[in-house]
Amino acid sequence: MVSSLFKRRVLPGILLAAFLLCMGELSRVDAFQEGGRGAAQPAEPADSSDSSVSAFDRYVVRGGWVTTMILIPLSITAFALIIEANVAIRRGSAVPPEFVQALTEALDRREYVEAIRLCGEHPSVLASVVNAGLAQAGKGYAAMERAMEESLHERGAKWLRKIEYLNVIGSVAPMVGLFGTVIGIIGMFNSIADAGGIPVMARISRELGIALVATFWGLLVAVPSLTVFGIMRNRIEVLLAECALATERLMARFMPESPEAAVSLTPHHSPTRQNA
Repeated sequence: MVSSLFKRRVLPGILLAAFLLCMGELSRVDAFQEGGRGAAQPAEPADSSDSSVSAFDRYVVRGGWVTTMILIPLSITAFALIIEANVAIRRGSAVPPEFVQALTEALDRREYVEAIRLCGEHPSVLASVVNAGLAQAGKGYAAMERAMEESLHERGAKWLRKIEYLNVIGSVAPMVGLFGTVIGIIGMFNSIADAGGIPVMARISRELGIALVATFWGLLVAVPSLTVFGIMRNRIEVLLAECALATERLMARFMPESPEAAVSLTPHHSPTRQNA
């Protein structure tokens, strides 16, 4: 529920803000480049206005359109995905203790209709897995095991798809940064050629700044994205293992060798009929 609300309201707002930021800064990028061309005269010192350049100009504007239009939106998107993953993939959404206690009490009292109601109303992974098993109770414990295993794999795959975007961003961002680096290097050699083979430091520093800032942002986006992706993938494995163990403990009373199995699937309490 929290993840769905994040996707509908928070994430679109973040992406819209990123788009407006990029469009708003295009004029600053153009103005900076035009100013750089005007200042790129041999008679003018290259560092005459260096002390007045802000950190924003150094690390954003000087990166050119590759940084402003691609890498910064990627960084904002990655930040939003990291927040969403941390909200959705946590122990409280997999094996919440209060739900485990309530479900255990209902099963101990053999109130199977109540157990199905609890599972249907709770959004956790454990509730979904147990509900899938109870829905197949009329077909035997083997069918319940298959249904629970399929449900667990499905929820795990959904989580993995959620964080896979971080892996994609982390893999693509360095390549985009390298693309900006190549653009800066090409521009540097073109500026030398335009000056008749005489290096003009103002032009060289401007183009070299584009190359280095683009590389900087590519790494700045990739490192956190890949780091969080690895952490979340390990967290998913741990949470799914905990969910499988909790499911096994809860559903052990339905196993054929359990003394309670003989009274668990009476027609009056059949989970299948309740779902129907």
